[in-house]
Amino acid sequence: MRERSKYGMPPPKTRREFEHNLFLLVEETNRILASDEKDIIRNFLWATYPHIKGIRNHPNGRINFLTVNEQARLQANMKKWMSRNNY
Repeated sequence: MRERSKYGMPPPKTRREFEHNLFLLVEETNRILASDEKDIIRNFLWATYPHIKGIRNHPNGRINFLTVNEQARLQANMKKWMSRNNY
């Protein structure tokens, strides 16, 4: 069993881990938009989409971290943390 931090959600340690968390958010976005649940889609478009629509990539395909705002960062890291802790 993984030991839980008493300080809550740990931040990603590397760029690779942070990019992975953002791609988990992208997968969740695709899953929500592909569903037929109008309430979930409406909630996503209201709460999350405004924060992820501005994320851009560099020409080499890496994520431009200057375009990731605080809300998108927290959402992406929370997705990873929740999947790790089986919430």
